[in-house]
Amino acid sequence: ALLQPIESLAAAVNNPRPIPVAEGLQRIRLPPGFVIDIFADNVKGARSMALSPAGNLYVGTFAEWGKKPSGNVYALRDKDGDGRAEELLTIAAGLDHPNGVAWHKGDLYVAEISRILRFRNIDKHLDDPPAFEVVGAPFPRDFHHGWKFIRFSPDGKLYVPVGAPCNICEPSQQHS
Repeated sequence: ALLQPIESLAAAVNNPRPIPVAEGLQRIRLPPGFVIDIFADNVKGARSMALSPAGNLYVGTFAEWGKKPSGNVYALRDKDGDGRAEELLTIAAGLDHPNGVAWHKGDLYVAEISRILRFRNIDKHLDDPPAFEVVGAPFPRDFHHGWKFIRFSPDGKLYVPVGAPCNICEPSQQHS
């Protein structure tokens, strides 16, 4: 008799009912004076965001598990000030899980699995993005726990995590 509820619970956890976005937003409880709404719904695999002083929202993506090339970096612009992104621009395509993005002094930093990229003065070049330069490499190439969330500290230092190459193992030279 106990087996049936456990199987049902496992099925519910593995296959949760998708919640419509509008219903999900209504479930979120915010403090007085705060609001939540949808800015954009057209960025597949969105993971990490960075907002520039000009109001451009940069989005790093993480595509399907283990696929290469795996991700793009986008810029979203609210051109008419209505709180919704009317424009989606591709900054870079086919990168190796460009999950992490950070904004610092006019430049966009993007973290791939094994390196950090910089797009100089990006806000002024959204319609024709500049080529990136590699500013941090090499990091380990291990996919497992290798994708990165990056941030600048108040003193201007960029913090980059390095994940373990596996869940339960002794890292070796093969993991690099």
